[in-house]
Amino acid sequence: MVLRVLAFIGVRTLVNSFRRAFSNPVRAVLTTLVILFILCGWGGALLGSVLGSPSRSAPMPQGDPQTLLARALASTLIVHWFYVVSLWLSALFRPVTLLFQESDVHYLFTTPLRALSVFRGLLLMRGLLGAVMLFLMMVAYVLLMGGRTTMRAFVTLEPVMGGWALLSYPILYLLAFTGLLMVSVVLALREIQGRSARRYWVWGVLVWVGLTLMLVGWRFYEEWHAGSGFSVAMNRAADWTPAALLLFPVRCLVDSALVIYNGWTPAMLGGALFWGALVWWGNRELVRHQGWLYELGAELARLGGKVSRARKDPMRAYMERAAERAQQKPLRTLRWLERWTPQGVWALLWRDLLITWRASGWVNLLAVAVLALAPLVLMWLAARDGDATPRALQVIYLAMQSAVAFFYAFGSYYGMTEMLRRVEWQKPMPFVSWQVVVVEALPTVVFFALGQVLTILVATLWFPSMAAFWVVGSLMVTSWLVVLQMVMFMVALINPDPSDYTQRLLASFIMVPLLCLGGGPGVLVGILGLVYQWNMLLLGLAVLVVQTLLAMVLTAINATLYERFNPVD
Repeated sequence: MVLRVLAFIGVRTLVNSFRRAFSNPVRAVLTTLVILFILCGWGGALLGSVLGSPSRSAPMPQGDPQTLLARALASTLIVHWFYVVSLWLSALFRPVTLLFQESDVHYLFTTPLRALSVFRGLLLMRGLLGAVMLFLMMVAYVLLMGGRTTMRAFVTLEPVMGGWALLSYPILYLLAFTGLLMVSVVLALREIQGRSARRYWVWGVLVWVGLTLMLVGWRFYEEWHAGSGFSVAMNRAADWTPAALLLFPVRCLVDSALVIYNGWTPAMLGGALFWGALVWWGNRELVRHQGWLYELGAELARLGGKVSRARKDPMRAYMERAAERAQQKPLRTLRWLERWTPQGVWALLWRDLLITWRASGWVNLLAVAVLALAPLVLMWLAARDGDATPRALQVIYLAMQSAVAFFYAFGSYYGMTEMLRRVEWQKPMPFVSWQVVVVEALPTVVFFALGQVLTILVATLWFPSMAAFWVVGSLMVTSWLVVLQMVMFMVALINPDPSDYTQRLLASFIMVPLLCLGGGPGVLVGILGLVYQWNMLLLGLAVLVVQTLLAMVLTAINATLYERFNPVD
């Protein structure tokens, strides 16, 4: 009975999510393309592995099989490491509010159904939908990052196991997802009981991430410096015993994805035991404290309802949060924000900067300083050897700054969706749509530009002879970030609700490809200028012109989407 009820709820949630996706023409087309990509890409590779290897009489793709396997392993390892880290961070910092609703408290928790069965069912049923969406997204990024190399590996390599062994991949994936879901629930349960242990888990995960980056990064640098290629150096760094001991929760997923070519590995067994132990521990805690489950579900549903009401009435929710913060501590306002009294559409920028500062002002400034100094650390390491040419330092500077800008834009999606929840009371104001689009994309650019000022100052102190290049390079990268922000605005306008399963899947699929397409022309011009050694001012002017034109086109598209945007769509 419990399974039938929960299965009905889960199916209806998924059906309603797809209905919302196909109610919007743009979203419907993109959703169809994503589904076709999944079926034609991963589905074709899976069927080919199950039905048998391709005919060896056909022309073989060029490339050594072991080299192709090394490249496939490297790209798959990078994607899965980021995936596992993001899951850990979500489990520790974001409560599982999406898995419980206020209607559950009123209609499910009051029934004579067994509390433990209902709680487990809701966790697995709704969590499984999210897991499937993340699984499809991760597979897509593996194919996108590996690209032609991964597909060539599928065709070239000789399988050592049957296609049935690929079933170990989704099994281990779901085991890892369920284990981290259990961690999130148990941490919330202990907080309700007054015995929080979240900070210990947070420190443990941060130490694990830091040690992994240091060990793998150091070993990779040594192998790469010795002349190994990127893929070979990455695989040797991951196989190094100290790094392998830290990476086995990730490596088990990587090895299971390529199990038909690598066979069974010790990492798969170790990962299965690790993730299985997390699931067993979480389930044991639920059984031991099942008397608290409905109280925990009610608390999580209350938090989820608060988020839902904030979407429906964002202005009131903001005022309530501001009132709560005012009672706890005095509001912080920068002096220059108090003196600056903008009019018209620029008041929106003032509001966004004020909200950002009051939410986490010093944390934002610290993040700006760290991200600004990160490229300079790599430049210092390169210059320390004494053989780094000025051209090499310029390439490192632009590459690192571009990577920082890319991640700035990549992380702004949720901020964009939060902004779109204010559209209901903001659209009636007499503002031109394209001006609103430009102003709403500026807060992230402002913080990035502050970091660029710090970067230019420090780089000029170290290498004063190239001061003009640091200024021009930072201007190019800042203009590139403007283009990327416009791309992210487009993604948010198409998929404004990240809590919706289909929209979250679609946003995850199109985000990176659109960022690459939008930022590609500017990067291409910059690479051509560096390769052919254009004049510095000519290079900067060419990049700025290209990116200004791109920003204007994207602004016009976003303005049209903004005018047609419906917050309840």
